[in-house]
Amino acid sequence: MVNAANCLKGVLSWKLIALVLLPVLVSCQTAEEAFVQDRLHAVCDEAYWQCGLPTGCILDSNHYADGAFPGIRRVVVTTEENDMDVQVRVFIGDALGGGTEMLVQLYETDCTLDRELGKERLVDVDLIEEAGDDRVLIFNLHVMQAGEHVLELYSDMTAEILLIAD
Repeated sequence: MVNAANCLKGVLSWKLIALVLLPVLVSCQTAEEAFVQDRLHAVCDEAYWQCGLPTGCILDSNHYADGAFPGIRRVVVTTEENDMDVQVRVFIGDALGGGTEMLVQLYETDCTLDRELGKERLVDVDLIEEAGDDRVLIFNLHVMQAGEHVLELYSDMTAEILLIAD
């Protein structure tokens, strides 16, 4: 016959094991999954023309884009309000070469560029080191007009990236 005390000890043991393993199971999320969170992937292989420039897709706060450097990446970012801050985050995935330069520009809806508020540039820095342990570079830009804006990124780094604009 099974002793009730032994049965209770068995249940408590399983609960203790579950409590210990739960954080381990939850932390099985990759760095990429943590970066994109619950956003949907925007396929950026289209040719949207904005400001006379080809862009790959339209990116909003519910989506992320992927791509690769070196070179130029362009997407259209939609803003809902005038006089708005836009945070651009770049996750550096597999990198074959670190690179030392990145330029991020966010054009106004009339295709002008505010060189003070709509542009950030990193020069002569190790981009992977600059990104830190989370492998994320953050750029804070500002636009005056609501609507569709060209977001342009250039880097000499050889790496796969994920891109978010909020």
